[in-house]
Amino acid sequence: MHERPNRPTSTSAAHLGGALSPGLPLLTAQSGIYYAHQLAPLGTEFNTADCVEIDGPLDAGLFVEALRRAVGEAETLALRVSETDGVPVQRIAPAAEPVVHRLEMTEAEAEAWMREDLARPVDLTADGSLMTQALIRIGEGRHRWYQRVHHIAVDAYALSLVGQRVAELYRALVTEEPLPESRFAPLSELTEQEGSYLAGEEYAADRAFWSARMAGSSVAVPDRSPLAAPAGEAPDGGRPHRTTDLPAETLERLSSAARAAKATWAELVVAATAGHLHRLTGTEDVVLGLPLTNRRGPAALRTPAMTVNVLPLRIAVRPGDSGAELLRRVVLEIREVRRHQRYPQADLRRDLALESAETPLTGPLVNVKPFDGALDFAGTTGTVRNLAAGPVEGLAVGAAPGPDGGLRLTLDADPAAYGPADLAAHEATWLRCLDGLAELLLTDPTRPIGTLDLLTGDQVRDVTSGRTEPAAALPFPGRSARRRPGRPTPSPYAPPWRAPSGARTRRRAPGRTPWRTPEPARARSRERTPRPVLASPSPNWTPPPTAWPTCCTESARPPPACRADPAAPRTREAREVPAAPWHWRCPGPPTWSSRCWPCSRRAWSASRSTSATPPPARWPFWRTRARCA
Repeated sequence: MHERPNRPTSTSAAHLGGALSPGLPLLTAQSGIYYAHQLAPLGTEFNTADCVEIDGPLDAGLFVEALRRAVGEAETLALRVSETDGVPVQRIAPAAEPVVHRLEMTEAEAEAWMREDLARPVDLTADGSLMTQALIRIGEGRHRWYQRVHHIAVDAYALSLVGQRVAELYRALVTEEPLPESRFAPLSELTEQEGSYLAGEEYAADRAFWSARMAGSSVAVPDRSPLAAPAGEAPDGGRPHRTTDLPAETLERLSSAARAAKATWAELVVAATAGHLHRLTGTEDVVLGLPLTNRRGPAALRTPAMTVNVLPLRIAVRPGDSGAELLRRVVLEIREVRRHQRYPQADLRRDLALESAETPLTGPLVNVKPFDGALDFAGTTGTVRNLAAGPVEGLAVGAAPGPDGGLRLTLDADPAAYGPADLAAHEATWLRCLDGLAELLLTDPTRPIGTLDLLTGDQVRDVTSGRTEPAAALPFPGRSARRRPGRPTPSPYAPPWRAPSGARTRRRAPGRTPWRTPEPARARSRERTPRPVLASPSPNWTPPPTAWPTCCTESARPPPACRADPAAPRTREAREVPAAPWHWRCPGPPTWSSRCWPCSRRAWSASRSTSATPPPARWPFWRTRARCA
């Protein structure tokens, strides 16, 4: 059994003035960020930032006072991290008046100033370097509240708690009411709760669950889109980022589609991402990264801190699954993962014996924030816009309530793996998958997800134009996936079953186990080498006629003699029917073989007195589709 890193046992008093508080152990979520930061101390990927857009009347003086009070109440915003005897600890710096920048500039200048601050490295041991707070006036009645905090101190939920506290204090100051008491708990309560968990039975149970859940898993990562241009940096020099604001009507449509399957729009977004990754990579074992708040108890729910834990969400996705089946599977899997969300990701990586820190544990990250980020500043609404959410490994999908009651969807990518054009191509197919899944749930919940179209007609022409190779022989989506585990795969060369009437067919014999041949036949098939598709015809093989009945239309011509023939047309049937030799047999007497089935049946009905042999009840499919000219 592996040993966990040493953790100091001292606790901290409240956030008081004077000297530094006694050292507190880092939370497990903070430990991973600390060691990653030490590998690149001048890096800026762990900076997180929000910009609150406040368009309306705002008393700047009262806002700054409310902001300073809220920042002073949150211990996590006054952290200083250092090492004691080789073990990292966090201390609360003495209480001091937080620095709030008050600026006045144009909107473009404000955006440039915020990007410049985001690109500034952070010293974890210096006072005040973890945070930047600024109120920027960009016009009459228009303000931007910018806050940048290092990821070791806060996560997205913690930033929302700080924003809600600032709005609460501002409303009290404007209305001249008594200031509400702070609900923030000291960080020592969180560290004590985590220490009890790591030493208890729940930790052992969670470890057993994750060891069994992730056994034999493999992570699939989507490649760069073939429709995109070569990779390159984002126009502003940062990582590629895409934002899409969906109107309130679209959010209501997504919610209605999810409710039809007893789910929420957040779970629908996760299901669409899983289906999209399955379509891009072909894997049926999809592993997504799911950020979980990892907060248990009232103290953790009301205290700003870095507690988020990213754990794998393993979902089986098959092309034959219906939309309702996929969504229900996602709902149950998320529910199960949340029960074990406290198990540290670092311990899970150690249990799985991943080769290095660069070996991915999960695929694309799906960060869904169902809580509303709008803030009420005494009648003036503040809309939260995320500027940076921390490092991105590969792809990261985000979804949160947007302005005007809509939905804001974001995509971020690692600039070393994807360029802006790649991200734009992935965004287009992902949005089409999300819309198609919602439409499928509303109209036909049993329709397979493998039938969703992710490309437009122009994109299909761009991909297929100039292709001269024969079409691939693929079975209908979902047929092989629906087979039960342990049953053999049916071969096109398996001995066919002979019906009592003498007809030869590959349909299952009555009473026989599906897809299973008798033991003697299976023994003979093991001894016999399967013949190739283009093998010499058997002695009983009869070539198809060179002249077709005049009553048959041109569309009734059969397919080529061999599906693997390079001259075979690129038709839908050629793509869906497995490659196999084409054996043509005359279905009946010459009287009936010269006609299509409807004509032969009518002719026999009119001449029963002269012909005692009726046409066959079922002719080859290329004959039954024929019609008289």
